[in-house]
Amino acid sequence: QSLALGSCHQITDASIISISTHCGGLQLLDLRNCQKITDASIISISTHCIRLLSLNLHDCHKITNVSIISISTHCTGLQLFNLYDCGKITDASIISISENCTRLKELNVSYTNITDASLIAIAKNCTELHLLKTGGCSRIIGYYLRNDFKSVSELRAVFLSFYPSLQI
Repeated sequence: QSLALGSCHQITDASIISISTHCGGLQLLDLRNCQKITDASIISISTHCIRLLSLNLHDCHKITNVSIISISTHCTGLQLFNLYDCGKITDASIISISENCTRLKELNVSYTNITDASLIAIAKNCTELHLLKTGGCSRIIGYYLRNDFKSVSELRAVFLSFYPSLQI
């Protein structure tokens, strides 16, 4: 049910696609720092591992909105999602995650390419969120944050760091 492949630098899409097609019951998958994997791997995971609860894509630089939107529409039970330093991820992915994966408990979108629009969508839709990390997202202004997260009663921590223009 769980597979940790973090920092397996030589793992490729072919391997991940094979794993996902043969291990459809995966619930926890750690692919952090697997820098050779692309959207093809994540799309395969999204269609074969629909019971996924935790997905770690920290430092998977080739991942784009295409595969993250696929994950969000097929793996709606996600509770923990780490997209740290997936720099090609934008509001389109995070808004889709917030609309489809409403039972999220932890979300790390640090060093992605998101704006306040993502944070507003998360605050509106992810009411069970405990932890949100957004450090290093230079396009976040934060003006709306003060009031938007009042509806997230479970929220215990929001990490906002490295924001020269933050206006909370």
